Amino acid sequence: MTDEQIVERLKRQGEKLLEYLVFEIDGEVVSFVLLKWHGKETHPEYPDLEDLFTREDKRGKGYASALIKECENLVKEKGHKKIGLAANPDLNENARRLYEHLCYKHDGKKSYIDGIYNGVEDWVVDLEKEI
Repeated sequence: MTDEQIVERLKRQGEKLLEYLVFEIDGEVVSFVLLKWHGKETHPEYPDLEDLFTREDKRGKGYASALIKECENLVKEKGHKKIGLAANPDLNENARRLYEHLCYKHDGKKSYIDGIYNGVEDWVVDLEKEI
C-alpha cells in the first residue's frame, strides 16, 4: 500500500465515510481493513468490509478475525443489522475459510468482476452476515 492510499483513507475516515482499522505490533502494521459505511455498488444498503490484509508472516494468528469482529461491533453500535464483503470464491481458500468460520454467507447472486489487478480480472461473490 502506498503512502498516498493511506492518506486518502485517513481523509475519507475524517469525513466519516469509512473506518480504517489497523492492527499494529510494536509500531509495525501487521493487518488492516476498511469498513465502508455506505456499502458498495451491489449492496449499498449495509456497511461493507474491503481490502482486508494481513502480512503473510503473521497470518493464522487471529489478527484478521479481530479486525473483522471489531468492524462488526462498530456496525452493530450504529444500528445496522447486516455487514458484507466480497471475496474471490476460488483463488483464496484461506480467506474463504475465515469468512465461513465467522458465519459470512454467499448472498446467492452471481459472481462479478470487482476489478482488474495486474492485468487479471478479480471475480468475486458477495458475502454477508446478520449481526
